[in-house]
Amino acid sequence: MPSTVHAALIETLKRHFALRNSRLETLAVLIVALVQGRTVNLSHVASHFPGVAQHGSNYRRLQRFFQSIRLDQAVVAQLDRIQATRFKSLF
Repeated sequence: MPSTVHAALIETLKRHFALRNSRLETLAVLIVALVQGRTVNLSHVASHFPGVAQHGSNYRRLQRFFQSIRLDQAVVAQLDRIQATRFKSLF
């Protein structure tokens, strides 16, 4: 079950991306992990995933996500500006 931050982020992402719920959840967890880990190294990001899954499973989940998803860069840039202020106070 996603945390409040993850749930709010998923709801925001839903309005901008046509992705399955599992992909939206992965994207939300990825964004939070990037902020918490302050790195783009997928191995390090995977260690910040919530839950009881093994590190290798989280790392593979990220690899599969990036293999199958192509995000519109203009939408990502717009979301970055919007969400930077909204979620900054939560971390």
